[in-house]
Amino acid sequence: YTPVFIDEKTVSGQALGLENVTEVKSLPCISAFVGADLTAGLGFIEKPKDNKYNILIDLGTNAEILIYSKDKLLCTSAAAGPCFEGGNISCGMSASDGAIFSFYIDKHKKASYKTIENAYPKGICGTGLFDIVAELLKENIIDETGYMSDEAFEITENVSFSQKDVRQFQLAKSAVHSAITTLMKLENISFDNIDTLYISGGFSQELNINNAIFTGLLPKETKEKIKALNNTSLSGTIKFSIDGKNPLDEFKSIEYIDLSANSDFSESFINNINF
Repeated sequence: YTPVFIDEKTVSGQALGLENVTEVKSLPCISAFVGADLTAGLGFIEKPKDNKYNILIDLGTNAEILIYSKDKLLCTSAAAGPCFEGGNISCGMSASDGAIFSFYIDKHKKASYKTIENAYPKGICGTGLFDIVAELLKENIIDETGYMSDEAFEITENVSFSQKDVRQFQLAKSAVHSAITTLMKLENISFDNIDTLYISGGFSQELNINNAIFTGLLPKETKEKIKALNNTSLSGTIKFSIDGKNPLDEFKSIEYIDLSANSDFSESFINNINF
């Protein structure tokens, strides 16, 4: 994919058909697959001090990942697929009324769940997906390879979680986990060098971090370093509109990594498929 432009732009409101708007500014993209939403998020978050690194992950169909120090930035886009947003999941849906966003099985083997707005359950959204996979793993309903003895696990009369759903989740979580470790290997850093791992995206603040680690989305070594943020794209855009400062100007080096051409990523992706 070759974008028309990735640089910062200033255009008149009239040229865009906007009334009562003098001009419109857009932040630059970092690459064709890492857009201005991440640039905005980068401007909202403080840079790490000394020789430390931060990680910023925007979870979505393309999981955009940045690893950066105070003056250097590596980025990539991992093709996680749409399952974190309810796509390709048999009973998946967006985070709207009736979506199961929390799921738990207690010591008496009784399952309970919560839905958005306490509405009648219609399906499963991203955060509910992580909880369901984690709980079914703990109960050995899903084994370490992702195999389920039954073709589906029934949550309600009209909402279930299937073997195919497990496979979709495995592909997505392995892509994200492997992308993180591949970037770290390329930069020759360990988890000791990581100051904070930020998660942004539509469901980041509602995500159960323990389940995200347990299911293999995030490396367990980052557990005490993870901070979930809400809409960093919007927050960063507001900050840019106030101070006009391009978040990329401070970086001496910005490098995009194509994972499809990286042998370390391919090997790591296979190794991280299992739970």
